[in-house]
Amino acid sequence: MICLTGDVHPMSLQINDQKHISDSALTETRITQQYVGLLARYGVKATLYVCGGCFRDEWCDLEPVVTHPLVEVGGHMFNARFPRECFDAYGEQTGLWNGPKWFQDWDIGEMIRVAQERGGAEIVSWRAHSYMVDSNSHELLAKHGIKLVSDDVESDSVWPRTIDFGLITHPINVIPDHDHLYHAHRTPEYVEEVNRRSYGADDFGAVSYTIEDWGEKVIEQVERIDRIGGLATVLAHPLCHFLADGFATLEKILARFASKPTVFARDIRDLADSPPPAVTAWLEQHPPALRPVRYGPMGRHLTS
Repeated sequence: MICLTGDVHPMSLQINDQKHISDSALTETRITQQYVGLLARYGVKATLYVCGGCFRDEWCDLEPVVTHPLVEVGGHMFNARFPRECFDAYGEQTGLWNGPKWFQDWDIGEMIRVAQERGGAEIVSWRAHSYMVDSNSHELLAKHGIKLVSDDVESDSVWPRTIDFGLITHPINVIPDHDHLYHAHRTPEYVEEVNRRSYGADDFGAVSYTIEDWGEKVIEQVERIDRIGGLATVLAHPLCHFLADGFATLEKILARFASKPTVFARDIRDLADSPPPAVTAWLEQHPPALRPVRYGPMGRHLTS
């Protein structure tokens, strides 16, 4: 079983990848329309975590994305920690990486409000921009009716589980794209430099790959989780794949996913903590690492 996910940002956020869109007529949201077209071609579901700014500023282009039957809309923050430098400085001083509690409360509520008013979307799934979670995040998300989060990268996870405040987490358990993929500004030289500056690594290490090699790893890892009977949560940003090879590798991946059951994040609510017997047996033989709830930066997620 596969939960394919992606993150979508407004052009006002000015992330590094957006600066490499060479066609001035394109935006990240318009590129996501092409991504959704591929979902339709192969009949694959995806949960797209969309920033509130897309609803506010780019609704005409966003509407066909968020109203497509193969797309679940998840929350990806309204303000998305912009300007990032201010939020990072505040986080360094206070440990509150998403601003004061009152601000994060407003941001979550505004994300949910604009998605409901513009697209009629009920937001129950959430991924923080840059995976950024602080000590207030889960309490506030639960307060606003969020049920599921996907903010962690855990290579040994095979099944969703309940965490604090009754939230269900389904970690990204297949190698993510952005921070492991040569594309846009992420040249071999750039990656070598940021590694030298000790940005750290996620659960899949600090190595980046060509889009072709990354695609092979994704298929291999999804197949391994599928053989166990687990849930593979895949992160494939529309913009990353457009910039890397014009969706060529993503299309190959979707062709493989088409033969397997795909689910929205919201469908996971009834699965948490009740794995099938085969997954239970596998977990008994391969217990995952015990991890505390993470507050603050993950390390490598730099720009998207």
